Order: sequence, then C-alpha cells, then structure tokens
Amino acid sequence: MIKKFIKKVLNSFGWTLIKINRTRQEGYAYDKPNLKNIECILNSRGILHLGGHRGKEAEIYNWFNKKVVWIEAIPEIFEELKINVNNYHNQRAVKALLGEKNIKNVDFYISNKDQSCSSIFNLSENVKKGLLWEKHKVEMIKKIKLDMQTLDTICEKEQINLRNYDHWIVDLQGAELHTLRGAKKNLKFCNSLSVEISKKNFYERGSTSWNELKKFLYNNNFNLILEPQEDHCDVLFIRKN
Repeated sequence: MIKKFIKKVLNSFGWTLIKINRTRQEGYAYDKPNLKNIECILNSRGILHLGGHRGKEAEIYNWFNKKVVWIEAIPEIFEELKINVNNYHNQRAVKALLGEKNIKNVDFYISNKDQSCSSIFNLSENVKKGLLWEKHKVEMIKKIKLDMQTLDTICEKEQINLRNYDHWIVDLQGAELHTLRGAKKNLKFCNSLSVEISKKNFYERGSTSWNELKKFLYNNNFNLILEPQEDHCDVLFIRKN
C-alpha cells in the first residue's frame, strides 16, 4: 500500500520508480528504501532531523506535508541547509552542536568526503590505518571549536515543541547516544527513531557503542524493528505503546 502511494506521488511529478542494482562496499550500507521507516514518517506529526547536513530529504518531507526541524552543527553546511529548507514554509533549520551536556569550546573534527563524516570524535586508529572504511579514504582535515548544547536546551532556546515532532532521525557520527541522553525532557515525545549505528569502532573511544545505544533505547520503551545487517547503517526503533 505504501509502495503504491509512493509510486503515485512520483508519477504525479512525472517520475517513475525503478529498482537499480548497486555494488555494496564492505562495511558501509547504501541507503535502502525501508517501508516501515516511510510508514513512520507518514504517520508522524512532524520530523526532527538531527545531523541534517544540506537537507537532501527536504523535498520528500514536503511531498508528505510534514513539519520538520533540522539541526546541523557545521557552520558553512548549515548556511546551505538554511537556504535549501527556506523554500518550504513548514521546515526550519537550527544551527547547533548537540551532545549530552552544555559545554563551551568543544573540539569538532571536520572530515573530507563533503564533511559528511565530521564529528566531535576523531577517527579511530583502525580507520587512520586503513583497516576500516579503507575504500572511502576518510580523514579529518581540520579541527574547529564549537559550543555544545543539549537537545533540551536547544528546544527551550528556540521554542521548539517536540510534541509536534514525534519521528526523529539521528545521524551524528558517533554522538547519537550522547545526544539522546541530553534529551531527558523531550525523548518521551519521540514515537519512532531512525538512528545511524556502528558495530565497529569507526570513531575513537567514547563514541556511541551499538550495544549501549540499544540498551538505552530498550530502557526508554523502544523496540528495535530489525537487527542491523551492516557494520555501519541506519536502524529503526519504535516506541512500545
């Protein structure tokens, strides 16, 4: 039913949905259509997208007529995100580095690869030595200072009512668990959560552990829909009730 709906939306724009075969690179999952994830988006009141980058999904969210709050930390990427989402009346972009606590002047590492692997964590020794992500040749090219804030702090400061945004997308390059821990007041409003996870240490010690993240979300009444099939991929959690 959802697949038919998506095809109908695409057809209305003069597009056709086709399946293409791509070679998978070891240790890294390509984005795959996930019907359960799409169902969560369709059924949501709104979307909170943490780690929004340039907002490539903005037009898709607009098709579904969803309110969206995007949060992005990298200053120059944020400026592009803001321009991209300004075309949509029900989407807004907020510049913030998210974490577990409010801390001034935090080291933030900027990566190559369109800055998409940038993080509060440096790369692990295994990545630096080419033992992980060897085909991607990821490296940190500079370090900047940013102020870290919790999601609770940002929502209060920016007057964001997360009751209206109950599907969360969390893509924060190793800081996913830290950010969720910084949402003590607001996590209760999240009904479904798509989160990027790593089963191997792509970032240095202290970054999000898959087992710790899973335990945290189980303890906060979320169920995992499907065990991750890759070392680095997105997984979906849905609140038990």
